[in-house]
Amino acid sequence: MSQQKITNRLQSLEELDGISVEISGSTNGTIRIEHKRHHAPEFLFRWYTDHFVGYFIDSNGSQSQAVISLYTPMDAIRFVSAYATLNEIRANQKGS
Repeated sequence: MSQQKITNRLQSLEELDGISVEISGSTNGTIRIEHKRHHAPEFLFRWYTDHFVGYFIDSNGSQSQAVISLYTPMDAIRFVSAYATLNEIRANQKGS
């Protein structure tokens, strides 16, 4: 139950311009959060027993070590909020 609620919260990132959320699998669910911009942060989340583990994905598609764990839907809300804020700050940057 918690897995589906966390997935739903992460999927809400699709409401932001340029962001896509790809969900695959069920019991061993994988969620990939991508942005159309080349240098925007991207994440891959994998379900492990009772929580999602998140990894940065670089521009070459390489995965970092684990950087975040989401155990509850509230953890997912915090991640979505932080990601949305980061996206907004980057979107409002002015070129030099």
